[in-house]
Amino acid sequence: MHYVRSLLFMAMAMLLLGCEEKFPVYSSFGEGNETFTPPCLHYAIYNPKDKAAVENALGIEDTPECEYRVELTKYHVSNCDNPVVKSIGSDFDGYIRLEIKKGFICYYKVQSDYKSDADAAFSRILEQCKKELKWQKKLDK
Repeated sequence: MHYVRSLLFMAMAMLLLGCEEKFPVYSSFGEGNETFTPPCLHYAIYNPKDKAAVENALGIEDTPECEYRVELTKYHVSNCDNPVVKSIGSDFDGYIRLEIKKGFICYYKVQSDYKSDADAAFSRILEQCKKELKWQKKLDK
């Protein structure tokens, strides 16, 4: 009986520990823009909860007339109609990308894939923004 209980406990522990997604976060600055500080930001994000989270992470209030736009893309692979992708499957279910742009010029981009937990991917990209964007620390002073 003790053996069965130990085996069950180990199986549950492995299941729970194996559920955490470990997808990397990819980020990049546009060429020569590593030290760029935007004078303002416009958050072109339609979900109010997502917009508030991004605004809090970046530390700059929304200025609707600003030409520097923050764009959030949440893409789920099931939206893809490519028969090759549907037939072989995918290592991930989608991705979340955050970009800071002025026109067609991208100043900063951060992205993370996810398998089943889009919220975890969203949290990962927000944490990466907080780590990498040096101008946020300057604005907090």
